[in-house]
Amino acid sequence: MAQFSVDPRDPLPRYYQVYSSLQDRIRAGEFHPGDVLPSERRLVQDYGVSRITVIKAMDLLERDGLIERQQGRGSFVKCDDESSDGETCCRVAFCMPTFADSYVTSVLIGATRVAMHEGLQLEVVGIDAEEREALRIRNAIETGVNGILIFPRSRFADAKLYRELQDQRFPLVLLDRYYREYDTDWVVFDDEGAGYALTRHLIAKGHRRIAIFPGHEVKVSSVHARVQGYQRALDEAGLGYDEDLVCLDVYDNLSPATVNRMPSSHLRLFDHLRRDDITAMIAINLFVAQQMNIDMMKIKNELMRAVIEGRDSPGTEELGVDVAAISHHALGREQMSLVAYALQSGETLGEQGMRLLIRRMASGSDLAPQRLVIPMDIVPVA
Repeated sequence: MAQFSVDPRDPLPRYYQVYSSLQDRIRAGEFHPGDVLPSERRLVQDYGVSRITVIKAMDLLERDGLIERQQGRGSFVKCDDESSDGETCCRVAFCMPTFADSYVTSVLIGATRVAMHEGLQLEVVGIDAEEREALRIRNAIETGVNGILIFPRSRFADAKLYRELQDQRFPLVLLDRYYREYDTDWVVFDDEGAGYALTRHLIAKGHRRIAIFPGHEVKVSSVHARVQGYQRALDEAGLGYDEDLVCLDVYDNLSPATVNRMPSSHLRLFDHLRRDDITAMIAINLFVAQQMNIDMMKIKNELMRAVIEGRDSPGTEELGVDVAAISHHALGREQMSLVAYALQSGETLGEQGMRLLIRRMASGSDLAPQRLVIPMDIVPVA
């Protein structure tokens, strides 16, 4: 009588039922890595099937990298940390500063997709606190991580840690922003090109007083590059670069977690609009664009209330201000006065970063520092 019978009522082929049963037994620990499986003759007796059925089942187990057949010795269970070609499974870490930012999360999704396709083990390491960044990254390396993707925090990196990793030539790829002091691999968007193209778009619409609004991340390379592109477009158009139109004081405390929790930012925004005669604005990222949209509605409501109540309006009754933005997802007319946006795909960034890390781990120090710049699409809004 068969010990592990197949179900004749199951529409799946018998060889697949035997394969699934053996797969479950291996993963349940009945057979440990290095153990030899029962012989084909024994499996024929156990399952009450033909030898051809057992051979087909064993073929599938070998295809999945669960067993290794050795001529004259039998079939052996392979180690859990081995891939189908016998090489040790590679472990990589994704270091992220926050889970509250949908952009960072989309980068993680892209990196995870490539890691799963390539059979890599991916670990997520939180580096939200400055004092824990170096400790957590070092812990990941000590536990056997073979390479690291890092989405750096807005504050400057732990200099000692990055210097150590660079000296050790440890596989490391920075995402979205980079540090000029370190000769590491990085993948970023064409931030300067986006700032330039949006500014040119506004100039083409006849604007001459164009302001740009960063958020709380002022010192990172991506923000610097966007402002640099903005400045280049103004210079080429002969408009000149006015430092007062780089409005650092409006959204300096804005983060993904504080959108719609800025009770006085609309007052600071309106002050700039009146004082600097601004006719167009560029939001440095999606979150600034969202808060700017909220603030513009508040300003228009205040102006309308002043007119209805017969009070002197603190400014013009209609704000003819066009807005352009950089965003990680599509925008539409729900954003007041939006005329164009530059679209960056966080998932694409994560995918490209993971592929670069895989190349670095395969090539080691023989590969020169790799720098990948991903273009953004400029989307006009009708």
